[in-house]
Amino acid sequence: MSTLQHQELFSLLHQGVSKAEKRGTSVLVSQVLSVAAVDPLSFYAAGSSTYKNDRTFWSDPENDTTIVGLGRMNQFQANSDRFRTIEEEWQRFLEGAIIEGAPSRPGVGPVLLGGFSFDPSAPESGEWGSFPEGGMVLPEIMLTSALDQAWLTINAVVSVEDDPEKLSEALLKQHANLLNKITTVYSSDVEAFSIEEINPDQWKETVRSAAENIREGQLDKVVLAREIKLKSTQSFSSTRTLSNLKEQQSDSYVFAFEYGGECFLGASPERLVKREGQQVYSTCLAGSIQRGISEEQDEALGQELLYDQKNRIEHDLVVQMIRTAMEEECEFVQVPSTPEILKTPHIQHLFTPVVARASKRTSLLRMVERLHPTPALGGYPQVEAVNEIKRIENLDRGWYAGPVGWVDYQGNGEFAVAIRSGLLNGDQATLYAGCGIVGDSDPDSEYEETKMKFKPMLTALGGKKYD
Repeated sequence: MSTLQHQELFSLLHQGVSKAEKRGTSVLVSQVLSVAAVDPLSFYAAGSSTYKNDRTFWSDPENDTTIVGLGRMNQFQANSDRFRTIEEEWQRFLEGAIIEGAPSRPGVGPVLLGGFSFDPSAPESGEWGSFPEGGMVLPEIMLTSALDQAWLTINAVVSVEDDPEKLSEALLKQHANLLNKITTVYSSDVEAFSIEEINPDQWKETVRSAAENIREGQLDKVVLAREIKLKSTQSFSSTRTLSNLKEQQSDSYVFAFEYGGECFLGASPERLVKREGQQVYSTCLAGSIQRGISEEQDEALGQELLYDQKNRIEHDLVVQMIRTAMEEECEFVQVPSTPEILKTPHIQHLFTPVVARASKRTSLLRMVERLHPTPALGGYPQVEAVNEIKRIENLDRGWYAGPVGWVDYQGNGEFAVAIRSGLLNGDQATLYAGCGIVGDSDPDSEYEETKMKFKPMLTALGGKKYD
């Protein structure tokens, strides 16, 4: 950082202290600097020592926005009324904020990153004890990358007791130490790990029971998930795993959130909702089939999926629910009449994009609350399906299948659905996968579908083919 930028930071912090004295409360000060291109994963890795257990990572499929957050300048957590509470606290926190150098581009400047559990009322196993039901973090230092541009945001919350000179010196020293640690050399993949199936026969029986309940008319669809446990000869590296996911799942949202020594990370193909200015986007993604070993077989499988009645019913339920939510919260909603095929490295999906224009009352976190969980993650009708999951699934989902993403100080942001994901804890990991159950679901076929959905994370962690 140059002397001029040093003086700018000191001046901003001085303004913040003065403003805090007048307001009688602390004030957020954010300085944004345009910087030379930095590899986001290298930036994430460089923070492992100074900001251990306090890192966040987010990238979208288009590489339009990659955000890496280090440290926690402030955090917002809530168990009940999670989305509204965090949004209101974030807006209050931004009052009086001093933000310097931020372009109008989304994702630059003060940004909250985090996520929410699938169901805050579900029984807890303790495995997710470090993660709040709803938690979003304002990093101390944040890198935003977009194609060939990059910005560094330095956040500080100042009060009347702070010394601007000492605070600026401390921030600059931390910044310099961080840049000196940047490297493109990451730890290697784990050499080997064992895989433990968790009660597969019991899970199949649960599928059989759920399908029977659906045939009896108790609900239309329920999404059931299961888990597998991994044990390695060495600690799993979130940096190496993210690097593999970025390479192997380039058409997905790649994310990581650290809490209390654990890291929840994954590569999801499914957007929940995005807001950029007045434009609002969502995605209907439900119904899946494997990829083919040849181009001809792959095309045939895609066509089979496109005309499969079970999968089309699943998909149409998602489209119906998302369309209704968007029409209630936004204006000029556009939904194609038929789905497309979205191909990822291991799986093909039915896919329908939804576009709308924000109304005066539209907010990103309100939309997240309104859309979660979609029928692709919970089932349909929503309340009955979530209650059925709670009753029969016997799994603590934690943040799996919940919304994860970011929102900036201008109200822009994006949330994905946290599927194709896992929880890392030293030399152990838990991976999650689920599938939609309808009346004619076959337990063995659904079990095979979950095996297919485990593959992205198993491969990224260094595993061989999962048979």
